Parts: sequence; C-alpha cells; structure tokens
Amino acid sequence: MTLPGSIRDFVERQTRLPLESLFEDSELPSYPYCEYWRRAVAAMLLSGRIAAKDDGFPNMTDVNRICKEANFDQYLFEATSRFLVAAKIIQPNKQGSRYEPAKFSDAFWNHQLQPLRETARQAFLELVQQFTSFRVWRPTFAISSMLDGFVALFAAAFQDLAIRRDHAGKVFLEFSKLPTSDLIGLGKQLGLKKFQCDAEGWDSWLDEPGQQALLSALYYSSWAYTTDHQKLSWIYLSDTARIILGLVAPPELPAPAVDFKVLPNLCVLAGADLPPEKLVPLFRHCKINRIDRVFEFQLDKRQLTETTWQEPLVRKLREVLEESGPLPATADSLLRHRPLGGGEIRIRGCSAIVQSESPEVLDAIRQHRRLKGYLEAGAPKDYLLIKQQSNPSNFIQRCEELGFRVTILQS
Repeated sequence: MTLPGSIRDFVERQTRLPLESLFEDSELPSYPYCEYWRRAVAAMLLSGRIAAKDDGFPNMTDVNRICKEANFDQYLFEATSRFLVAAKIIQPNKQGSRYEPAKFSDAFWNHQLQPLRETARQAFLELVQQFTSFRVWRPTFAISSMLDGFVALFAAAFQDLAIRRDHAGKVFLEFSKLPTSDLIGLGKQLGLKKFQCDAEGWDSWLDEPGQQALLSALYYSSWAYTTDHQKLSWIYLSDTARIILGLVAPPELPAPAVDFKVLPNLCVLAGADLPPEKLVPLFRHCKINRIDRVFEFQLDKRQLTETTWQEPLVRKLREVLEESGPLPATADSLLRHRPLGGGEIRIRGCSAIVQSESPEVLDAIRQHRRLKGYLEAGAPKDYLLIKQQSNPSNFIQRCEELGFRVTILQS
C-alpha cells in the first residue's frame, strides 16, 4: 500500500509514536470478539439475572450485584453489554424485561467472521448515533455516514502508530478535510467502494461533540485503545478494528477452552468456549467465583433455592452438569433438594398486603434476595407488607418472573 502524498505528509506532521516503542512485547493479533470476558458478559445477560431497562440497557443495580459476586469490572460490563446489544448479538425480549439471543448470536458464539464483520460495523455506527446528542444537527443518521470507511482510511494511514489522546479529535477532523481524490484513492487501494469514502460529508460529523461520539464508539467497539507513556495518554486503533474493516487477515483461533468438571467441593469448572447451552444455566444457577479462560462456579444451596423455583429447571441444570461426567455424591445430593419458591400469593393493591395459604411461600419471599427488599418490617402474622416507598407493580412483576402465581384482590 502506498499513501498518497497529502496523506503521507499529514501523518508526518502529527505527534506520533510507533507502537513498538509503547509495548515491550509485541503480541500477536487476537481473533475478533472471542475474549473470555466478552463471552462471560453475554452469558450473564442471557442468564436472566439482569433485567433490561426500557432503553435496552441493563439494570445497573443487577449489574452491580453480579459484578460484585464475580469480581468483574462493572464499567467493562456496561461497555461490553452495550456493544452486544448494538451488534444484535443480544436483545431485550418482547416483554422488555430480560435478554435473549438476537440475529447474530450464533455468529458470536461460533466465531463466524463474515457475519461478525457485518454486524460489528453496523454496531459501531449505531454507537456513534447513540453517543450523538439529539440536539446536535447532522446531515443524516450515523448508519448512513460511512464513518466506518473513515476509520478504515485512518487506520491504514496511521498503521502501527499511536497519536496523542488529547489531539485525537482534532486529528480526525483535519484528516477528513484532506483532498477528496487522495482519500478516495487510498480507499480504492483498501478495496473500499467509492460510496464508502464519503469524504465531503465526514467533517460535518466531526465537530467537537462528534469527535467525542466517534471516540466513545471506537472504545465501546474495541476498535481503539489508550495507553500511557511519558506522562501522556496515547490512542491507537486495535487489531480488532483492522480485522473487522478488512485491512488485515484474521489470525487462527486459539485452542478452545472446553474444560468441564464438577468437583466434590461443589466447584464447577467450565471453559469459556463451551456453547451457551451449557454456560448460561451455570451463570444463572451457580455463584460466580472467577471469570477467566476457565470459569469457576460454586453450587450453592441458597442460590439454587432462589433460581430453581420449578422442578424442570432443576432437571435442566442436572442434565447440563451430567455432561461433565458422573456427578460427585455431594453435587448429586444438593441437586436432589426440593426447590422453594413458586406457589400462589394474593395481593391487595390499595393496602399493599400480601397473603398466602402457605407459610412456606411467605418464608420463601422473605428470604429471597430479589424480593425481601420490597418488604416492610412488622407485618401481621401470616401476612407481608410492601414498603410504602416501593412500587407494588415492580414487586408483582418480580414475583411472577420467579414463578409465583399472583392474584390481585379488589378492595
């Protein structure tokens, strides 16, 4: 590839550093979107332990809870989940309360590069749109902006180079104003079609708010990273971006981590490359001890009590675990317990009183981590009271999601 003169001169005028001077060991490129932590976030979203908000983003109370349990960075979780939804790998279900697999779910779990390229480029543009304030005028929607083509040209021009993070937005804008013929010429060398090099329209997306939107979309898509060097922050485009944009060939996939064991101490080891049919039930019904290439879970009676409120769920979990081999006696005994939860409750909406003919059902609600926070202390015997400041509708929805049959009584 030969850079046109104006682009070559522009690159040489910038404050830049070769990537080899920033990193002692040059790592080989990794296959796009196959990281173990990304698969963990996808499985946690699908596990049913995290509610979806009206805007499709995860409920942060649920995120904080599960990230604390798993010792996982909640900001990485938030960014990753936002990308997974934008890329149509995960989506809110029709009720809008939980997540389910979306159009490109199979491509994600099975490392299918071509559909991943398609959806990652669309997700990047969708993220640009999400980070663009509705108060800011733009000539079109981000999906039609061809900004992914802009990033491809920029990545080719600044190959193996990092620029100062505080200069990045201005450099993007000035790059977009280089001679159109040279930008189109570079695009042809990269195999881009002429319409993908909308050089005359890019600068309208790269005012100061647009620069920040572009940077945020790059980070959330894992297309750019920053690193510190000599008290300055430097930004560079990632191998993931170059592979997705077709600038370099993908490396071979690493050897899959498909370990699967249930230990006598009730610890479950599960490789990150196991299919979601095995991973998702583990993230739902087990305590999460460690997120790594091999996930570590713990079978826990309290956790099982709260999540396996129906016998079919117990059987499903057992079936998954039995695929690892004969179960240790400790695990077999634990999985034979009768789940609490379920049953019928009656609620008087005006007084927020919860009734049930079964004391066991009331006890299950009192003890449930996702329900007990709604309850007021000092309720009469055989009754529960919903806190005055709590929303009874939310309590009812959670009860129904957890398998309780709810009847609303009229006063």
